[in-house]
Amino acid sequence: MTAERHTAVFTGFLSLKKPGEYTYLRMGDDPLTSGHHAIGCGSPPYGELGRGISFSDLPEGCKGLLLDTYRKMWDL
Repeated sequence: MTAERHTAVFTGFLSLKKPGEYTYLRMGDDPLTSGHHAIGCGSPPYGELGRGISFSDLPEGCKGLLLDTYRKMWDL
């Protein structure tokens, strides 16, 4: 069992992916401190996904990691 509790699925890079494949970020409640996060590419683990939440409902550490990952992906 991992401590990754939240999964963010990025839908960008549409011209560079195969149908049904996405980049996704799995992370724990405090990913920067605990080191519990992983980025993957392919079919997200849909069987492990629960309910959707809004960005504002994520813990602060997750928000920061998510934004940092997004900025790196898009070279912002």
